[in-house]
Amino acid sequence: MHLKNLNKITLTGIFLSIAFLLYIISKFFHIAPNIIPLLLPIFIPLLNSLYYSIIFTVGFLFLNLFIGLHIQALPLIILFFLPLISFFYFKNNLYSIITSIFSITIFLVFFDFLIPEIIIENKIIFILSILSYLIGIHIYNILIIELSAKLKKYMDKHLEG
Repeated sequence: MHLKNLNKITLTGIFLSIAFLLYIISKFFHIAPNIIPLLLPIFIPLLNSLYYSIIFTVGFLFLNLFIGLHIQALPLIILFFLPLISFFYFKNNLYSIITSIFSITIFLVFFDFLIPEIIIENKIIFILSILSYLIGIHIYNILIIELSAKLKKYMDKHLEG
């Protein structure tokens, strides 16, 4: 069975279930708690539809709100899911840069308590960390898209029987 033969909403549900279970396992059992959340946006390019990617993101947020992990999941969505959606679907560097700036601004306004005090107090480190995020998020997006392409080839190869 190929991925392209599945209904898009079914595929979104399967990917959302896998992502949510991986996230819960990583948070509660402390199995790679920093690595797994960074790999969760790999499902966004596999959906290959802006509409279903937004459904995936909102569903992931809703499920985390339901179990009380919204303080941990919302920055993940703001800092990694939204720039990846913008980078992958709009294919315009200007939109991607604007989305990244918007994401870091929203994070700094609403989640400043997650930032260590030494970064907030030292303005040079603060500006360097923002610039490193803006550069690093584009590298991250490219890596996630390449990784999802390899995963799609692997899944098509092994699910065609």
